[in-house]
Amino acid sequence: MGFLELDIRTLLRALVIGNLVAMAMVFAYKSPGNHVVPMRLFVLSRLFQSVALCLISLRGEIPLWVSAHLGNPLLFSGFALEMLALTRLCESWLRLETPLALWVLAGSLTFWSLGNTPALLVEISSTVGALIYAMGGVGLLTARRKSRLQGLMGVIYLGFCPILILRSSLAQADNIGVMSAHIIQSTIYIIQFSLLLASTVGFLLLMKESDDQLLRESEQRERQRRTLQSNFIDMLTHELRAALAVVKISSSSLKRQLTDQPPEVSRRVENIGRATDSMSAIVDRCIELERLDRGEQSIRLSECILLDVVTDLDAVCGPDSPRLQIQLNDADTVLADRHLLEVAIGNLIDNALKYAAPATPIVIRSDAEPRDGQAGFRLSVDNQVEAGSAPGTEQVFVRYFRGSNAHDVSGTGLGLYLTLELARLQGGEAEYRPDGAGRVSFSIWLPAPSPEAAR
Repeated sequence: MGFLELDIRTLLRALVIGNLVAMAMVFAYKSPGNHVVPMRLFVLSRLFQSVALCLISLRGEIPLWVSAHLGNPLLFSGFALEMLALTRLCESWLRLETPLALWVLAGSLTFWSLGNTPALLVEISSTVGALIYAMGGVGLLTARRKSRLQGLMGVIYLGFCPILILRSSLAQADNIGVMSAHIIQSTIYIIQFSLLLASTVGFLLLMKESDDQLLRESEQRERQRRTLQSNFIDMLTHELRAALAVVKISSSSLKRQLTDQPPEVSRRVENIGRATDSMSAIVDRCIELERLDRGEQSIRLSECILLDVVTDLDAVCGPDSPRLQIQLNDADTVLADRHLLEVAIGNLIDNALKYAAPATPIVIRSDAEPRDGQAGFRLSVDNQVEAGSAPGTEQVFVRYFRGSNAHDVSGTGLGLYLTLELARLQGGEAEYRPDGAGRVSFSIWLPAPSPEAAR
């Protein structure tokens, strides 16, 4: 037996196993894209081909009408479904469903009516297979989305067609049957096995290629959406800031001019001022969040004395200052961005003022706390909350999260989230520690300046 004159039955059964393995490979692929229909068609094509090849490999062991007259039409159907799966995946301009169905039907009828000798069976099956593969190859080469892989697979399918035509022409001349030990037979089945591998890997790569394209398009749309959103937020915050500044100035002017008015009028003017401050804080948080999302938040680290940072905050100098108990000294120094540190600590104090139980003190303190061999300080804002209103540790720093007791309190659910992100940007961390008895502690840890930097 020559090098290419191999055992045909063994080759056929290898093709059966190969088709089943191909089914498993496609099943195992997890595609985020919309490839359900092509995947189902491809898996069904492999199933049809494996069943058909199994029946053909049993030629002489089972009735001829089962092996040939049932096996070959199943094989034609498998070829057609494979071509349909690939061309659908590649979005071919050609609509191949009807032509492929007609070829399968015509080939099956011809096979049943004229296939009365082993050579004629081989001739008809090779011709029908060549026509189906040719349609698929042309469909791949004329697809909407062009790629090298897609073109290569189209060329491979078209390249297999002349070999099938050669087999068809030699079938009558050399009296070749499906089980004949002939060089063209061995060549066909070896190429068929190679095509099985190439088409399966190619189908998976084409799905990956399509998924990557969908991902790129999605990322582009997301970038465009983010750009539009950023532009809108920039415009909105600018206009809001201008309007709030006018309201703030007007309320301050009214407060000075209405000193001789009843207390009720003064309280209303103060309410306007507090509402304006609250809205300004919301606008500022939205701006900080947008900078974080864009990756545009600049960091300028310097030595910051915690006592100086806290005492300069508006919240500490405001009407709620009597509730604040500042337990800091001028020796506690951290390496941080002064502006970002002010925003982070301000958010913690603002959160405590909103949710602390009425008339209870809010303690601001710091503790030296080294972490991972690095010296640092943890600044804590501790307060008492109403019974049963302490938030859960897993949600408290989540963006837009607001507790069940926040319905009557203005806010966006961004303060603590921003505190956490700003602390991390400066090489620190934010923490939440409830004691289970209604006392909660929000804190940020930041590294202390190194001795070398101090010198």
